[in-house]
Amino acid sequence: MILAIVLLAILVGCVGGRSYYEEYIPIPNREWSQANVPFFEFEISDTIQRYDLYFNIRHSRAYEWKNLWVFLNFEVPGGQQETDTLEFILQDAQGRWLGNGSGEIRDGSFLFKTKTRFPRKGKYKASFEQAMRTEVLEDITDIGLKIKKVPG
Repeated sequence: MILAIVLLAILVGCVGGRSYYEEYIPIPNREWSQANVPFFEFEISDTIQRYDLYFNIRHSRAYEWKNLWVFLNFEVPGGQQETDTLEFILQDAQGRWLGNGSGEIRDGSFLFKTKTRFPRKGKYKASFEQAMRTEVLEDITDIGLKIKKVPG
């Protein structure tokens, strides 16, 4: 009986941890220019459900900055757009990389919107434009978007 309860708890935990949507877009030659704006498109059919939104990034340890500024452009079905400026801290105060990875590549996932409801059913579009003070950021391998359903 105890084994069955433990297995059920593990199963529920695994299902709850799944993403509703997750996609990565590779950055050519590990050079993210301001002209390269990774674009994501996803479908929402439930306007009552709440979601957490994450910015995902893969970069090498050679990335020269401790942070990353991006412009987020979000388009709702029907064409309404909103733009936001976001900062993601990639290193702690001691210079240790945040995120996962033990080799050359670090994999970070940064929550930027919590318990969000999407106002309309349909296709949504999101894009991230790097907003650093340099035209090209070197050592960025992939940019991603993850959307998780909030339980409850």
